[in-house]
Amino acid sequence: MPKNINSAFRLHRILEQHRTQPDGKQAMEAWAGILNVTEKHPHKRVIIVGELIHAMHRELEYASHGLAKLNFSNNLYETAFSKIETALSPLLLPATWSSVTQYLTPDVITALAFCAEILPNEESEISGAELDSIRNKLSDLKDSLDDASLPQRLRKLIEHHIELIERAISEYKISGAIALREAARTALGEMIEAREEISAEKNSPAVSKLEAAWKALNEAADIAIKAEGIAELGQKAFDVLLSIL
Repeated sequence: MPKNINSAFRLHRILEQHRTQPDGKQAMEAWAGILNVTEKHPHKRVIIVGELIHAMHRELEYASHGLAKLNFSNNLYETAFSKIETALSPLLLPATWSSVTQYLTPDVITALAFCAEILPNEESEISGAELDSIRNKLSDLKDSLDDASLPQRLRKLIEHHIELIERAISEYKISGAIALREAARTALGEMIEAREEISAEKNSPAVSKLEAAWKALNEAADIAIKAEGIAELGQKAFDVLLSIL
């Protein structure tokens, strides 16, 4: 079990996998393998990888700010963080993987591991079984969209919510449970606008399974997040969202 789960820990767990990809592989495809991107459409695949790398940049900034707040001398970690930032550059995506890994030297990975130990514990880890349970609910939800009677606008909303939840699960390994809360806040506005359509179809299997998926996501995030302010803020979005469903 990890001592502390935080931005540095999540980055360390991802970046230490860099040896699992061959040096001659295109960097974009190497990242797709490490980050478990399954999208096959080439343009969408690049977009998803780019978004996840941007999320990794954000976590690196959070880790840096957290260390500064603890009054650690920045010369102890800034060189390692600078190399990680370069390794995460989207400009390297068309290059070979060795162009990325040249910056992920053992001392850089070790420095990140020390930072993970120094920064406070932010949340509990969501188990693979819980994430698989959410994925299974999404699979059931996708199957329910075969119902031809479902209004087109509601079908499109549900399809987008499936994308939101799938993206949140993908980003969880980078950003932690806050990614699940962000998905709910993004979905909330759409749910309010489509309140009447949802109410009219509240007894349909699709709406019922959409509610089940959001409930499972909420329960996972609620157990994981320790920071009280973040937990309460996200919970309000979930409460309103589920009340509409």
